[in-house]
Amino acid sequence: MNRRPAEWLAFLLFAGLCVLGALGLTLAYEAWCADRIYPGVHVWGVSVGGLRPQEAARRLEAALPLPTVTFVGPGQSWTPPPADIGLRLEAQATAQAAFRVGRGPGDGPLTHLLLLVRGHSISPILTWDEGTARLYLQTLAKLTDIPPIEASLTLEGTQVRTTTARPGRALDVESALQALRRAVQSPTGGTVNLLVRDVYPQILDAEAARIQAEALLSRPFLLLLPNPREGDPGPWSLSPEELAAMVVAVPQGNRLAISLDREKLRAHLETLAPSLAIEPVNARFHFDEQTGNLVPIAPSTPGRALDVEASIQNILAAVQAGYSSAPLVLRAVPPRYTESSTAAELGIRDLVAVGESYFIGSPSGRDHNIRLAARKFDGLVIGPGEVFSFNAHLGEVSKEAGYDEAYVTLGEQLAIEVGGGICQVSTTVFRAALKGGYPILERWAHYHRVGYYELRGHGPGLDATVYAPLVDFKFRNDRPTALLMETEIEETTHRLIFRFYSTDDGRRVVLQGPTVTDITEPGPPIYQLDPKLPPGTVMEWQTAQKGLTATVERWVYDAAGNLLYHDRFVSKYAPRRAAYRYGPGYEPPTP
Repeated sequence: MNRRPAEWLAFLLFAGLCVLGALGLTLAYEAWCADRIYPGVHVWGVSVGGLRPQEAARRLEAALPLPTVTFVGPGQSWTPPPADIGLRLEAQATAQAAFRVGRGPGDGPLTHLLLLVRGHSISPILTWDEGTARLYLQTLAKLTDIPPIEASLTLEGTQVRTTTARPGRALDVESALQALRRAVQSPTGGTVNLLVRDVYPQILDAEAARIQAEALLSRPFLLLLPNPREGDPGPWSLSPEELAAMVVAVPQGNRLAISLDREKLRAHLETLAPSLAIEPVNARFHFDEQTGNLVPIAPSTPGRALDVEASIQNILAAVQAGYSSAPLVLRAVPPRYTESSTAAELGIRDLVAVGESYFIGSPSGRDHNIRLAARKFDGLVIGPGEVFSFNAHLGEVSKEAGYDEAYVTLGEQLAIEVGGGICQVSTTVFRAALKGGYPILERWAHYHRVGYYELRGHGPGLDATVYAPLVDFKFRNDRPTALLMETEIEETTHRLIFRFYSTDDGRRVVLQGPTVTDITEPGPPIYQLDPKLPPGTVMEWQTAQKGLTATVERWVYDAAGNLLYHDRFVSKYAPRRAAYRYGPGYEPPTP
């Protein structure tokens, strides 16, 4: 049927108006969506269409459910908050991803219409911190793990107790992490079944150790000395109680064995070491000035010492083998100087010092003691840098060692003791060390002046007293070569001589004094009744002696004239009163 022109015109006008209206609506819609997410866009069911990205981010943070993971372990389960396993929503990034939907290169109004009609869902952007998840699983492990029980052995006194081994269990954190990676990728999360593995102890059996320990503690353990000499100490016994304090259980494969604590055993052996030690004896020599050679006058002998480490090994091996005794190990200690030592090796070439003193008129006991003590130092070698101790080389002073009784200086009055007169020897060696320029480390003056030490022109202040173990005379051999001591007694004059041989290094010694000051008079005489004296008799047995202070100075210079040492030896002598003994019937004068 033919339309009339007017109808066609109306139709075209209406169609044009419709097209213009649709175009206007489309333009208005696109303008409205310019800063908004296109309607129809969802994130895991949460609609964000029509929202600006900031608004969408807030809605997602409030409404988007994160995957929930439930861990199922032995007899219980845990459903932690997502944050506890390191799961976090990146709301801003997810909103931006939703905003980009429909804004691709080929997208247009038709795409936006389809979004509005059909809708479009995207996944949220989630981050997962595996470190946080691992920490959470390690916390679960503390709740689920059961540590294995090792077989063990303990002692209550000498009673042995054992513990039976039992397996434990441990959460497999790595397998749980792998399952968790898969679960957090699902919108609904999921269940992670925790894998718990058996953990077996490393030490499975303590029974053999128990039997070994009970056998060890059933009797004393003996420490034996191989090839003992007459007078040697030992054997020594470790009681069961002492052993129990040292017993330790040590792993051997998957079993326990018994041993002894090395440090406790070492401490015990070190208490035995001094009684077993024998110092080596150096050879002694005289120096032949004609040939320049050393002439041995006494042989050397090796010493011995307890080898603590080797003894520990012997004892531990014996315990391991089930024995009840073990030999100690002794090692030889060689002497420093043997008969084959030569003057060239030791640097003994020159006479470097002489010390002398006189003891003429000494009672027989004092004379005997001087001669015996002087022999202790004849032929002695003092190494470079070594400290000479008079008491150390003198040794024991007793009747058993051969010494007699003689007068000694003891307080205000003379007294009789074993070894009186030995100070004559220490005084003489002091004078040699003084003249030889050796550094004096320890020297003590007598309490009173002693007349023997001032014979033949020697003044006060050149004596040196000794009284073991508190009072000693010491000096250091500061030369780079050895020092040889020789002693001699000149019979015609009762002169004691010490000769020092070494290498002359050119040092020069200047002595000044003694300078005497502070002279003090003695008090009134002392009278003592002696019933053994004839009636009416009196006898002076101690002469009066003035007190004074004597000062000796020494300067020691090296070969170039440089000062090495400057010493002041100050000797303060107390006055000594005369002392008398009297028989019955004698009346001492009134003071």
